[in-house]
Amino acid sequence: MKPLPPFAATGIGSVPFTDTGETLDRIARLCPALPYWPQMIKNHPGADMILQYAPPLPFLKVDFTRKTVAACEENREEALADFYEKYLARDLDSFALPADSAASFYDFLKMIPTRPGLGPDFLKGQVTGPITAGLSFSDSRGKTVLDDPELAEALVKGLGLQAAWQAERIRELGRIPIIFFDEPSLTGFGSAFSTLSRDTVVSALGEAAELAREGGEILLGIHVCGNTDWEMILSAGLDIINFDAWGYFEQFSLYPEALGDFLSRGGVVAWGIVPTLEFSGHETVEGLMEKLEGEIQALAHRGIPAEILRERSLL
Repeated sequence: MKPLPPFAATGIGSVPFTDTGETLDRIARLCPALPYWPQMIKNHPGADMILQYAPPLPFLKVDFTRKTVAACEENREEALADFYEKYLARDLDSFALPADSAASFYDFLKMIPTRPGLGPDFLKGQVTGPITAGLSFSDSRGKTVLDDPELAEALVKGLGLQAAWQAERIRELGRIPIIFFDEPSLTGFGSAFSTLSRDTVVSALGEAAELAREGGEILLGIHVCGNTDWEMILSAGLDIINFDAWGYFEQFSLYPEALGDFLSRGGVVAWGIVPTLEFSGHETVEGLMEKLEGEIQALAHRGIPAEILRERSLL
């Protein structure tokens, strides 16, 4: 596989804009080597990352008005049978993104052939991760899908196949797909407030990734917006780790051995060096570059070769 261009810029899916064409133009300017498709959360309630990947899964019911997703309680067996029929046939078109809530994905695919040189080798997409989705969907009793073994197993498979479908559409354009599993619910994993087990997380991510990889060449990443058990994430078998390098570098840097092993396997670090909630408007490119270089040097002092890290970094 071609190497990723060092320090190529890309983005997490959600954007606060309403004009899809202008947004795609902005992404093309700012992320020419690694463009991504935007989730237009102000244009359709179903563009919300929690809702966007639920409609193709027949064992879930989506209420766009209330912005909720619930497990089917009536006709549950029929819904699961319908799902597994499509899963066993690897009917990827059944796991397509909805044309209305994900219109920006289809516009993104149409744009790429019209912009010579844009994303020459790679294009990025995203899917809600199985842990975040599993904790966000529940039944009428408040029991989450993740706590229902039968539904949890189907959910992991369904998200893996949605990643595979998205990747297939990107490969049709002659590009290598990069698909991120967005996992904000892993923030705080390992703390007293988290009841998740390490085995649950690693197993769910591993199975979803395996299904996504069955379709062909692909790179898989994970985005966690806060602090988590980075040693677990680094050893979960994914290709790219995206973390908030502005706010949580110290926590991330506590695992130099796991990071070294990850890099030795070809892993890539995606630095979230631009602040989000802490953004003041006074930040400068020079200041962010200085902070990033300081973090790279801090890892070098912990035994991570700076030249390797620079070769394996995205922004």
